[in-house]
Amino acid sequence: MGILTGFLCLLSFCLLGTKGITRKFGLSAADNFFMKLHKPLSAALLIIGLIHLICALSLIKTRHISVYLSGAAILITLVLLITLCHICRDDRLRLKQHRLLTCIMLLCIVLHIVSYSIDYGNYRSAIADIHLSGTDFSRMPDGNYEGEYDAGYIYAKVQVTLRNGRITHIDLLSHDNERGKAAEQVLDVITDTQTLPVDAVSGATCSSLVIQKAVENALTGGISHE
Repeated sequence: MGILTGFLCLLSFCLLGTKGITRKFGLSAADNFFMKLHKPLSAALLIIGLIHLICALSLIKTRHISVYLSGAAILITLVLLITLCHICRDDRLRLKQHRLLTCIMLLCIVLHIVSYSIDYGNYRSAIADIHLSGTDFSRMPDGNYEGEYDAGYIYAKVQVTLRNGRITHIDLLSHDNERGKAAEQVLDVITDTQTLPVDAVSGATCSSLVIQKAVENALTGGISHE
C-alpha cells in the first residue's frame, strides 16, 4: 500500500508539473486542460500523501529517520503551497511563491526517493549477509540464551532454552516485520528437528532468515540466563 500511494503521489506531482511545461512552450490547448486539472490534482496529491503517511507510520521502527523527515517536508511544503495560493491576492507574488515552493517540494521529493533507496539497499545488503552455517549445541550448558539480528526492515530477538544438549523451547521476544509473520513457525520446526538451518517459509523468506540468524546468534554468542 505504501509503495502504491507513493507512486500515485509522484505521478500526481509530475502531472501538476506538466502544466508549467505546456505554458512555457505555448501549448495553449494542453495548458488549458492541465489548468482545469490543477486544483483537483493538488487536492488528490494532498489526500494521497496523507494516506501514504498513515500507511508508513506503522513502519516507523524499521525505516531510517531521513525517509520520514523528507516525507514530512514534502507534505508541509504542499500544505504551504496550497494555503498561500488561496490567501495571496497579488498574482505576481503568488506566482513567485508558487515557483519557490514547487522547487523546494521537488528537492524534498528527490531527497525522499534517494533516502528510501539507500535505506532499502541497506536492508537488502543485511539480508544478503545472512549466512547460516549450522551450530552444534549438543554440548552447550543448560540455560536460556538470547540472540538477535537486525536487518533494518526486519528485526528479530529470541530466547533459546537448552536442556541436556537439546532445544526445548524458543521464545520469540520481538519480531518487527511487514508481511513475514508466517515465518515465526520456523521456530517450531527448529525445535522439532533439532537442526539449524531449516527451510524458509514460503512467502516469508527474509523473515525466516532473520529469525534463524537470531537463533544462531543466541547459540553462538548469547549469554546464558538461568
